[in-house]
Amino acid sequence: MGRRYVPKTYKNRRVLRFIFGSITFVALAAVILFLILFFALQNYVVHYPDGTVRLEHPWIMDDSASSD
Repeated sequence: MGRRYVPKTYKNRRVLRFIFGSITFVALAAVILFLILFFALQNYVVHYPDGTVRLEHPWIMDDSASSD
């Protein structure tokens, strides 16, 4: 006798649930990382009079750029 097919059981949707869970986990982790970086780096945002906005880190800037 062959194996009996049982539609819509847990084992039949296991791969789909794993893929959906993985995509959800990665998307949620990306949103959380973006929010953490947004609030952590907010102190280093510099607004210029011409309307531009720059992110200036003290550890990335050159010595010549800090003397301007």
